[in-house]
Amino acid sequence: MAEVQLPNPPIVEALVEVRWAMEKTSEQNPDPYYQLLLGSFYQKIKKDYPFHEALPASSIPDEITGSVVKHRFRVAENSWPLIQIGPGIMTINQSDGYTTFEKFKPMPINAINALFEIHPNPKELKIKNLVLRYIDAVKVDCSQVNILDFISDSMHTPVKLPNFIIQDENFEKKPTGLKWQTSLRCHQPAGMATLAFSTGTREGKPALIWEQILKSENDDIDEMPQKFETWIDSAHNVVHKWFQNIIEGDLRTEFSRNG
Repeated sequence: MAEVQLPNPPIVEALVEVRWAMEKTSEQNPDPYYQLLLGSFYQKIKKDYPFHEALPASSIPDEITGSVVKHRFRVAENSWPLIQIGPGIMTINQSDGYTTFEKFKPMPINAINALFEIHPNPKELKIKNLVLRYIDAVKVDCSQVNILDFISDSMHTPVKLPNFIIQDENFEKKPTGLKWQTSLRCHQPAGMATLAFSTGTREGKPALIWEQILKSENDDIDEMPQKFETWIDSAHNVVHKWFQNIIEGDLRTEFSRNG
């Protein structure tokens, strides 16, 4: 399905998360290569991501935090996109400025290639988890709109209350909040595909947040980094098809307006 750039997109954030196995040499050294690769990685990406932030977790010993991002590299202060890294984990995030997948895709490809290129022993770099996640939002106020009707009618995803609640006069029939998620085994790419809805806020106003996620783990992951582009293309095909079907109709019209 061809991707069309929306003038007024609902996207909050697009991100890729990569986790790799940590070969512990001791409880005090959960990832023996992390400190070595951190400086080399920054030098490799510094041209595109020159602004470095040490996150609060960077002051906590690695053996306590585990796979937690500790350093962030941005294109400029308070700007997107950015790369985050910690022992056994890296994320590539884009928010402001996201336009299309084809413009986003080179960022995670380049980051993963850089990780393998600077790793002291790339043959020991075993990727165990890949995630492509899109977070979108549309402004909806649960106090004014029945959120279940909105999801069912405007987003083509039937969600309803069970009869034992509908028929009980003790309850209002308009929910004040929502958290709904389903996951399905996916064949291409191999992994789990997840669709999730929850109420929240965007720009300080009530909103419906929805996420489309493709996650591959362990044996579902082909040779890396050689097969990463194939994986992310396939993962995007899955989540983008879901997105296109969800917004079909009035939402597509809303997101297609300029301004």
